[in-house]
Amino acid sequence: MKKLTLHEKYTREDVHEIFDGGITKFTAGAGIWGLHGIVRIPNRAHDYVFFVTIGQDKLGVTFKESLTEDGVLTWQSQKKHTLEHKQIIEFINHDHTKHNIYLFLRPSKKQKEFRYMGRLAYVDHDTTLENPVHFKWQVLEWNDEEKFEEIKIDAIEENNDQSQNSLIETNAPERRERKTRKRTFTSSKTDYVARNENNTKLGLSAELLVLQYTKEQLIKAGRTDLANKVVHTSVVEGDGAGYDIQSFNPDGIYLYLEVKATKGGLNSEFFISPNEIACSEEYPEQYQLIRVYDYDTKNNSGKFYKIEGDLTEKLQLKPTQYSAKI
Repeated sequence: MKKLTLHEKYTREDVHEIFDGGITKFTAGAGIWGLHGIVRIPNRAHDYVFFVTIGQDKLGVTFKESLTEDGVLTWQSQKKHTLEHKQIIEFINHDHTKHNIYLFLRPSKKQKEFRYMGRLAYVDHDTTLENPVHFKWQVLEWNDEEKFEEIKIDAIEENNDQSQNSLIETNAPERRERKTRKRTFTSSKTDYVARNENNTKLGLSAELLVLQYTKEQLIKAGRTDLANKVVHTSVVEGDGAGYDIQSFNPDGIYLYLEVKATKGGLNSEFFISPNEIACSEEYPEQYQLIRVYDYDTKNNSGKFYKIEGDLTEKLQLKPTQYSAKI
């Protein structure tokens, strides 16, 4: 039996041997493991294997599954799936800290082997489309563009009509109640420290963009004097203040802005620290979380919405790390 190794190639039969545990018989070109693109792993509640062929026109529609150079997979479900389908609801509520979806990719049907790309985290889905439902997933073990070139999967650049160095304000998404389920087994580990380090550059770029936007809004309101007093606190003091930017409203009242940025869509999850939560509780009338999403690193542009007030009342918070001792 082959060992599961990141970026190695596997046939469907190889993947069956790794995950099935001898429960079912493998038949090439037939059955769940030999044919299906979505396979639930036996005896592991809410764990799946996805077999994906990149760039493949499916089901007579123009939509193509693709992988960006940032490791975001655009993927569609089976044609029978509606937004209310039990499996689709499960995917929308997928919690990668508790359950696993393993991604196996190939560039064309001509290749029998799939390359193991790692596990997936839910990013977003199109709430207007079904039969099939369209998703975006983040590859958790994504490394860099060099590895992307090595595995020879073409990057699919998303169309972006935004100009450079720009922010577009949108409405905040409706709050979604995500169901949680008790897990029976998993063998995954998420390195949050490494992921936070990888996002440092993106976060700083987004902060600078928000800083520029904030000053411009004050100048438009006739408060150039206040624009000149805006402070990039996270650069001047470090990250311990509980916010990134100290700004003002046009009346001169202090505002504390915390910037959270991702390349993913409107509903992408993001990390927030205890001191940021505490600051929002202490200054609910002045605290604003500026949520930048669809951030384009090449054009330094994105969309954003604001969440004002005590974040414990506005966000669904869940622990991702624990301090432990005996």
